[in-house]
Amino acid sequence: MMKRRHSSIEESAWVAEVEREVADGCASEEESARWRRQCIYPVPACIKDLNPRAYRPQVVSLGPFHHGDPHLRPMETHKRRSLVHFLRRARRPLADFVAAVAGAGAEGLEGAYHKLSDEWRIDGGVESRFVELMVTDGCFLLEVMRTATSWEMNDYADDDPVFSAHGLLYTVPYIRRDMLMIENQLPLLVLKRLLAVESGKNGVRNGTCVVDKFCNQMVLYFVFYFCHTCIYSKKTK
Repeated sequence: MMKRRHSSIEESAWVAEVEREVADGCASEEESARWRRQCIYPVPACIKDLNPRAYRPQVVSLGPFHHGDPHLRPMETHKRRSLVHFLRRARRPLADFVAAVAGAGAEGLEGAYHKLSDEWRIDGGVESRFVELMVTDGCFLLEVMRTATSWEMNDYADDDPVFSAHGLLYTVPYIRRDMLMIENQLPLLVLKRLLAVESGKNGVRNGTCVVDKFCNQMVLYFVFYFCHTCIYSKKTK
C-alpha cells in the first residue's frame, strides 16, 4: 500500500511539471530578462507601514501606483495643460506621440513596473489607459524639467502656478521630490520616445543616440543641479 502511494506521488502532475521546468533552460533566461526590465517597485508593506507619509507623493502622481489618489488630483489639471502646451509647441499630432510610446510595447513599459495591476495592462490598442498615462505624465515631466533648466518656453503666463519663475521656487521643488520617490517614477524610455518624435529624430539613423544624450543630461541637471540652484535663489530673496 505504501509503495503504491509513493509511486502515485512520483507520477503526479506536479512532479512532471517541475521536471519540465528544470529541463527548460529557456525559462531561466526569460525569468532573468523579466527581472532586468523591472526598475520601478512598490515599497514593501513591512517598510511602508513604519512611516507611510515618507513613501507617499505630496503633490503629483507619476506613473500608475499613485494615480488617482485624492490629494494628488489637483495636479491632473496642470498635467493636461502641459500636454496641450507641449503639443502646440511641437506642432505634431498627439497620435504620433501615442504611437511612439505604444510602440515600446508591454516589455518596455509594463515590464518596468513590478506588480503592475491588471487595470493598467496594455490591451493591444494604442489608446489604452496605460499609454494615455505614460504620454500625459511624460509630457508633464518634460515641461517641468524644461522650466527648471531655463528652456525657452514663452507660452505660459508669467504668474503660472507651475511653469513660471514663481512655480520654479514654490511648486517644482515638491514635484522634484515626488519624482524621486521609489513608487512614483516613469521609465526613462517614455521621455526618450516623446523627445524623439518632437525633435523629428524618431526612426532617424543616429537620432536615438542624440536624443538619449540630451534626455540624460536634462534629467541629471534637474535631479542634481536644480536643487542647489533653487536653495540659493530662496536664500538670496
